[in-house]
Amino acid sequence: MSGQTYIRMEGQGPPLLLIHGVGLDHTMWDPAMEQLQDERTVIRYDLLGHGQTSGSGGPVTIEDFVRQAREVAAVAEGEKLDVAGLSLGGSIALALALRQPELVRRVALLNTVFERSAEQHSAQQQRLELCRQDGMAVVAQLAMDRWFTPAWQEANPKLAAKISARLRTTDHDGYLAAYQCFLDGDPLVPNGLSRVSAPTLVMTGALDAGSTPQMSEALAAALPYGEAQILPDLHHLPLWEDPFLFTTSLLIFLNKEITPCTII
Repeated sequence: MSGQTYIRMEGQGPPLLLIHGVGLDHTMWDPAMEQLQDERTVIRYDLLGHGQTSGSGGPVTIEDFVRQAREVAAVAEGEKLDVAGLSLGGSIALALALRQPELVRRVALLNTVFERSAEQHSAQQQRLELCRQDGMAVVAQLAMDRWFTPAWQEANPKLAAKISARLRTTDHDGYLAAYQCFLDGDPLVPNGLSRVSAPTLVMTGALDAGSTPQMSEALAAALPYGEAQILPDLHHLPLWEDPFLFTTSLLIFLNKEITPCTII
């Protein structure tokens, strides 16, 4: 624990900070851990109002999440970190790289939203209102239907049950605050993207309807050192659908040599 934030460190090697998505917690990364901890000191934590971390008791902004990530990064004792985040976690990772470039060596933006259309924003606003009125059970069912095919859920009942249970038991107020932040986005994006000096991977599933391949390609193109990768046949939580492909793809990026031209 660090203050009110739950932190978990495992493995050996250069530090890697992992930031989970809205409604989940640090265990979201479990399927990737066997590979990651062999090569990295993995730092996982629970976002404000999620898992074992208490909420703020009110609205939160991207600045609040960046402040939390910066405090967690302090466990690396001044060493630059690689940072990877999924969905809302990707937005936080990008915001950290934009505001605290001295902390970030590389950044991986996984299944991360960029420049939603009015229709996409409206659909997400409707999900927020459903959660506000009907609670986390509705959120869990909608998310499971978006993230996984019926065939995957039938073939992986224990994994599906674990994700569903995590969503259903997430603090309602914490979820609402985080999802509103997810909807509001980062006021420094997209105009500030040219200031991100870290090499950046933007990766999503080819079948992710919320964080689409088109979004990933556009975000990578807007970053000075961005590269896009699309994982075939996968959706919004590819590290659960195909842990080996997801984690191997992430590690290939993290293990690339940083050339002098990418250091500002």
